[in-house]
Amino acid sequence: MNFARDVVDSAPRARTALVALAADGSRREIEFGEVSDRSARLAGWLLARGIGPGHVVITVIGNRPEWVYAMVACFRIGAVALPCTEQLRAADLAMRIERVDPRIVLCDERDVEEVKRSGFDGPVAAVPDERLFDADPAPAAELAPTDPALITFTSGTAGEPKPIRHGQRYLDGQRVQAEHWFGARPDDLCWCTAASGWSKSAPSGGSTSWSGSA
Repeated sequence: MNFARDVVDSAPRARTALVALAADGSRREIEFGEVSDRSARLAGWLLARGIGPGHVVITVIGNRPEWVYAMVACFRIGAVALPCTEQLRAADLAMRIERVDPRIVLCDERDVEEVKRSGFDGPVAAVPDERLFDADPAPAAELAPTDPALITFTSGTAGEPKPIRHGQRYLDGQRVQAEHWFGARPDDLCWCTAASGWSKSAPSGGSTSWSGSA
């Protein structure tokens, strides 16, 4: 199985996948074909830097298309995505870094200094940067249902936040949520109000993609 191949790549390329509203009020509709291509090129960029199956990739990216490209890129090559909200400070990031040993951090350019203050000594790539999409598209890895796909951290209400690893089948399972709880149907415009990095943002974005591509 592979979420990037089975859902994103297999959707009609001209179908709208994302609606991006910029800070200046402009609106842009992004098709599945663009998500597929840019995430595959970002995946190729990661592979060229030694990031592969089982390696943890931290994202500290706001609500912008690059966050979606990064998540799908990780799912494509079997890297393990740990999305972090931009509200986290250096100490919060340092705790997560210590627990999951990431290979790279992808962040918004406005968050670079906060990531550096966390003490992370690995590569940090900032967006927007078109050079991240210069690589050849990476092929989709064949993944087992129990291979890791995503890490979310608990809220910390009963002690320090703890990492929870979810397998590839977790992404598939979100289809049930999309169809029977959220009620998404093909061509619906679905708005996830959780900021990218909160645990709810990752499954909601993926689950509505499942429904929208069905």
